[in-house]
Amino acid sequence: MRSTGPVELVLIEFPRSEFKGEIIAELGRLVDAGTIDVLDALLIRKDEDGTVEWLEATEGGDEELARIVGEPAGLLAADDVDDVSEELAPGAAVGMLVFEHTWARGLAGAVRGAGGSVLDWTRVPPAAIEALVEEIEKEN
Repeated sequence: MRSTGPVELVLIEFPRSEFKGEIIAELGRLVDAGTIDVLDALLIRKDEDGTVEWLEATEGGDEELARIVGEPAGLLAADDVDDVSEELAPGAAVGMLVFEHTWARGLAGAVRGAGGSVLDWTRVPPAAIEALVEEIEKEN
């Protein structure tokens, strides 16, 4: 069995439905460096009248995004679109991205090989770290 690193789902909201090329460029850099592997991606947009449109990232006409995603794994589907679009404001868009932390494959395999298992994986938001550092600096 191939070692698998942690897999995450990330939702990125664009209040004015404006997708920027620098995000795709950075995803490409991370994939090419072997840091992540994009497993699936969807783009969802809610028009001002409430109409929801969505497409697989490989269907959007962006060749670089199609290269990065490759053949979608089918992890995201219409149910996910329904769930996300309910909370989406008219005129906004969301990019849904499922990716594997390929950099952690070796570590995950070593943990399993040693009979261990990861009990928790918690993402700490940058704002929380910044607030903690600020608090520590005040104390010193």
